[in-house]
Amino acid sequence: MFEWGVTNFTIKKLQEEELMKETQSGKTKGTTSRGVAVATMVSFLFVVLGGMLMVPAPATAGVAISDKLSVFGDVRVRYEQDREDRTGTNIDRDRDRARFRARFGFKHKTTDKITVGMRFATEADSLQSPHQTMGVTGGASDDFGIDRAYIETKWGKGGFLWLGKHGISFWEQNEQFWDGDIQPEGAGLGYKFGLGDDASLLLQSTFTYISENGWSNSSTNAVMDDDTGLTLQAVLTKGGATAALGTLMVSDGGAANIRGGDADYYIGSVQFKTKTDLPIKLGVDYLWSDNLHYAANSTTGPNVNSEDTGYVLNASTKKGDWSFQFKHYDIGLNSVPLQGQVSQDNFRFSSNFDGQRYQVGYSFGGGVSMDGRVYHQNQKATGLANVQGPVQNSDENTRYQVNLNAKF
Repeated sequence: MFEWGVTNFTIKKLQEEELMKETQSGKTKGTTSRGVAVATMVSFLFVVLGGMLMVPAPATAGVAISDKLSVFGDVRVRYEQDREDRTGTNIDRDRDRARFRARFGFKHKTTDKITVGMRFATEADSLQSPHQTMGVTGGASDDFGIDRAYIETKWGKGGFLWLGKHGISFWEQNEQFWDGDIQPEGAGLGYKFGLGDDASLLLQSTFTYISENGWSNSSTNAVMDDDTGLTLQAVLTKGGATAALGTLMVSDGGAANIRGGDADYYIGSVQFKTKTDLPIKLGVDYLWSDNLHYAANSTTGPNVNSEDTGYVLNASTKKGDWSFQFKHYDIGLNSVPLQGQVSQDNFRFSSNFDGQRYQVGYSFGGGVSMDGRVYHQNQKATGLANVQGPVQNSDENTRYQVNLNAKF
């Protein structure tokens, strides 16, 4: 109880000091100041750390019910701030919110070759994020639904095939090409070949329904006119180095549900680990497409035909229980599938930006960890008309996050 008393006192003290400083300097406005907001975030971090020191961590990161059935899950609690700056207007905006994510699933090994799996998650009807904003009087009930449901079989010495709703069969070192929270609905197939001398080649593919276009009339046949996507990827691994080349081929069935329409998207990736006292994992992704569409229903704007390429630089390392990440992004509007509709949503927007991600994490052991993140992005192409969804259309955005994670 003493620890929590000290923590609560510290929270109030930090906030009062920040508010007093800004009042004296004449900066206080009708809305919460940035200084007070930062103090609140620091206080939140202090509270969680204090709680972690008093709560024992779980002993395992998985629960085996029997030799054939296992259950697993994870919970995340997040505090997040967004700041949006718009040059030339008076509509700079700020937002802070507390969020949570919960996932629970099971796997059952029906035979030596066949596995049945299901996973449930919060915000299951959200395309890119299973995180749910806290608020008991928000007017909407907490959503929890099916996130995965599949049957998977192993074949040969290195083959797999799954049917249903499953994680994408695609190697990535970040989620700019495909968001890991989006579970394809269709089928996945792959085979891993051993090449000897600590080397292997993985060939894999995923077919997914993007949207189902319903019934056709009697004069047309729409049986194969659904919006679909097909990925193909080759991944070569040797020692601590990986090279991959992949594509996503999007077929627009004609219902205007897909941003960019029919298009092929490509990504080439290289990753390796340095042989130093502090090993650093370095990587680069290069993205491009043949999508020359500007934006949905748009007829004006800059020369966006040049906005079909992008790249991501990746760096990460670990020291004991600490982990560190840095990523630099330069993402053209049309360089990522569906103009970012299936890309990461860690940033405020998913395409048409350049920016950086900074992250520091700490593992408490037993499946419990904590991390702090900063995402900063600037708009690339300006003057966009009729742009919707995840496309960057404001001048500058900064997002701050603190996450407490626990899994079993």
